Amino acid sequence: MEPKIEVATIDDLKNIQELNLLLFKKEREEFDKTLNCEWPMSEDGEAYFKECITGEEKCAFVARLDDKIVGYLVGRTHKDKVFHRILPLLAGLDNMLVLEEYRGKGIGTRLYQSFKDWSKSKGIGKIQVLASIQNTDGINFYHQNGFVDYDLILESDI
Repeated sequence: MEPKIEVATIDDLKNIQELNLLLFKKEREEFDKTLNCEWPMSEDGEAYFKECITGEEKCAFVARLDDKIVGYLVGRTHKDKVFHRILPLLAGLDNMLVLEEYRGKGIGTRLYQSFKDWSKSKGIGKIQVLASIQNTDGINFYHQNGFVDYDLILESDI
């Protein structure tokens, strides 16, 4: 059976937070020790995801198989100006996760297509996503879906 991609409802809030917590734990373990794994279930995290579900400038999608959510994507429009570039309106794909046992079945691509369609409906001309440089699987997914490398952010501890 194929999972259905749906616009998230407020009833999906806790499931999205739990999936985001899984994402944060995986990213923290594999790529970024600075991630705050308490944030997804915090008041701030809950408020952020509520806004993604109910807000005009943010969106949330879920992949549902029977009654189980097996993936999610949240994103938003960008109102910030990038002063050194002339860009169309931007959207940011904030985060996305498909449960490991459901990967490789096109669910992530379908979630992304829903986000792309939402972005087009908002008059967006470009989508951006931030990925940990070590996350080669994620980066390969984004490349397969039309993203190209643009900026590289470097950090140094002092």
